[in-house]
Amino acid sequence: MVSVSTDRVRVPKTAEVVAHTLRTQIVRGEIAEGEPLPSESALMERFGISRPSLREAFRILESERLIEVRRGSRGGARAIRPDIGVAARYLGVIMQFDQVELKEVFVARAYFEPLGFRLLAQAPNRAEAAAELRTILEERFDAEHLAEAYVSFFTALFARAGNRPLELLYGALTEVVGRELADAITDSTDSAASTARKVLGKALSLAEKGDGAAASEFWTKQMLQVVDSVGEHHAGKTMVEATDGY
Repeated sequence: MVSVSTDRVRVPKTAEVVAHTLRTQIVRGEIAEGEPLPSESALMERFGISRPSLREAFRILESERLIEVRRGSRGGARAIRPDIGVAARYLGVIMQFDQVELKEVFVARAYFEPLGFRLLAQAPNRAEAAAELRTILEERFDAEHLAEAYVSFFTALFARAGNRPLELLYGALTEVVGRELADAITDSTDSAASTARKVLGKALSLAEKGDGAAASEFWTKQMLQVVDSVGEHHAGKTMVEATDGY
């Protein structure tokens, strides 16, 4: 006897179908950044839908930060570039909901950041990239701006490493822990800034020479020391607690 599944197939709502079509056009560049979408009347006619359904589709795309809707006689919807902060905020909410500990996030960074040095070592333009990164070390690493300089260094590193998915993932992860990182480095000293320049400079020199394995291994060890420090000073602290007060 053949069993028949009773699982129901969910049929997408009209607004979801319209949002999907417009989303595809935006991400493919068929509707360029800053370009207005067709008028509401034109879109209603094109899709054969009502104004409420179209505006629901707009709300979906607004929540994804793919369009900006301006009200008034000269208003309308315009395509905008997706914001990594949207993904970061959602990732942060999930981490808070799942009670992820701050130490776990720093462990993830301890194994993630070394990938940047490994990839840089394989990049054909690594000498040029290393020069840019060394400028950040020399000009921005001081006691007052150490947290921002650290983020700037690794943002530039992943941008130069030549792997866009890793660059985006690092950007999202940094957004999630950025404020906690800044708080942890608030009382940094000239000595701390000097040490940061030194250890990052060593990892960078190894990558510039093409020794990605050595650069990656060296930075992993440095980050695992940070993990031990976070575990000692923030034992059991979750992402919910880390974002309290912000």
